[in-house]
Parts: sequence; C-alpha cells; structure tokens
Amino acid sequence: METNNHLKFILGMALLISTLFVVFLIVKSNQIIDNMEVSQTKPVKVLILSGDTLNDQSWGSLAYKGKLLVEEELNAEVEVIGDVNLSNDLTPIVKEYVENNYQLIIGHGREFSEPFYRIANQFKHTQFVTLHGEYVDKNLAVYTFNQREIEVVAGMAAALKTKTNKIGIIDTHDNDYSDWGFPQGIKKIDTNIELIYEVVPERTDKSAAKHVTSNMIDNGIDVIYTRGNSYNQEVINFAKEKGVYLIGYLEDQSYMAENAILTSVLNNIPYVYKTILKDHLKDTNMISEKRILDSNDGVYGLAPFGPMFTQEEITFLNNSKKQLNQ
Repeated sequence: METNNHLKFILGMALLISTLFVVFLIVKSNQIIDNMEVSQTKPVKVLILSGDTLNDQSWGSLAYKGKLLVEEELNAEVEVIGDVNLSNDLTPIVKEYVENNYQLIIGHGREFSEPFYRIANQFKHTQFVTLHGEYVDKNLAVYTFNQREIEVVAGMAAALKTKTNKIGIIDTHDNDYSDWGFPQGIKKIDTNIELIYEVVPERTDKSAAKHVTSNMIDNGIDVIYTRGNSYNQEVINFAKEKGVYLIGYLEDQSYMAENAILTSVLNNIPYVYKTILKDHLKDTNMISEKRILDSNDGVYGLAPFGPMFTQEEITFLNNSKKQLNQ
C-alpha cells in the first residue's frame, strides 16, 4: 500500500511539473508572438517644420534633437525641415508628406499656430500640433508649459546681483502682460528694481538683439535675461565684455561666459516631442486641445547658479525653489 501511495505521489508530481512546463511554453510563445507583432508594426511617420535653421545653438536644432530622441525611444520615423518660410502657404509641403503617409505634423514654435489653423481642415485625418501657440481645432492641438516657478527663482537671482537696480529682458514675443514669474521674482527681493522689457521677434536677428543689448547697457542695466536662444550667443558675448551679468535660456549657457551667467532657464524641448509622440501612439483619436505640461514631464528646470553667488545666496535660492515646487 505504501509503495502504491509513493508511486501515485511521484506520478502526480510529474504530471504537475509537466503541466507547469506546458503553461510556461504557451506563455513564452505568446510573448514572442506579441514581440514579433510589435516589431513588425510600421513606425508612425512624423513631420516637424521649423522656421529656424537646424544648426547648433539654434532654436531649430532642438527640433532635430527631438527627432533623435523620439526615433531612439519610440516607434517613429521623423523628418525635420528647417528654414520654412511662413509667409508662404504651407498646404503644398503638408500635402506632399500626407500623401506619403505622414500622420503627425508638428510646428516647432508658436509661429505655426495660425498657419496650421488655416489648413488643418483640409487634412482631416492628420494630427497637427504646435509647440506653444493658441489655436486649436478638431485635429489641431497645442503643447505648451508654464515655467512660472522656475522664472520666479531666476528673477530672484537677477535681483540679488543688480547694483544699479535696473534689469533687462530681451524676448522673442510679447510676454509683458502675461502671468509669468520673472518680474514676480524680482519683486520678492526688491520692489524698487526697474525692469526694462524689449522684444526682438526674429530669433535669428542677431544684429537687432545686439543693438537692444547695447541700448540697455547704456541705460544702466547690469543684468539681462535673454530669451532668444538663436541670438543669445551674440547678446552674451557682447554683454560679458561690458561687465554685465546674464541669465541664459533653453540650455545651460554658462559655457559661453562662466563668470557672467547667473543661471539659465532650461527648456527640454526634445522631451516635449517625446510626450507628443507617446500621446499620439496610445490614442488614435485626434487631439484638439491645449495641453499644459509641468515639471513632472521633465520639460523645464533651472541650471546651477554661477560662481558670483555666495553659498548663503545659493542656499536661499534653492530653498525658495523647493517652496515654490511644493
């Protein structure tokens, strides 16, 4: 009897192990098939249009960096076209790519918002997106972000280092009446500081940006926040020779003038592209809204503070940043 029970136990265990092995093989086979199906899925075809050149240090170069990130991490095939003339009708170029099965068209900057709004209804099955901008439609979305808390700290940093109580901003579009943080940061330190605001709308107009910088310095401004990126190098090179402090934009620009850059307001534009593509891949429905990204999306931040700050000032600014993020 004991022998029979022992034999039954062995047979039962063998049957259980065999069953588990068969289940394991089925699961692994399904995983392999799923992986094969994913790998065989055609990549989504994306067109990015930029009015700027794609050279290094340009605003347009960030579109190209977005292409590289998206193609590396997501199932996408991306074409980037720079130097797009926005005074021309965009319909022919969009039509050419739509006919070649491009499903997503992205405008690299708010300047594409109105042109896309004018033509999006001609391509009802194509998703249009602009970085920043105001216009939305049934197949037109806007991806933007409000970096207010970061610019509050940047404004505080500028206010700590001005000796003339005059700070300047050079911008690519008129933010003067919007709810943004830089002026508020200045007021947190000293309400008597004068803020001079100038707009140089063409990101590539280095001559105009330099002219504005020169006028600011002649008027006693000793800290400048330059938000042009493409013309930032011209502004920084000119201002540092005059002993003026600066705040950079989009990337950490301290490499241009280590002893003159207070900090830089960072915009991780390639991460914006990654977010757009992830949303597009997971939802086949058209997006027709303005989506505001935040610090959780990793699209903005603040570069380290420069050597002109004391450790006490750095601690104060870092604590202020933490409080604003809470």
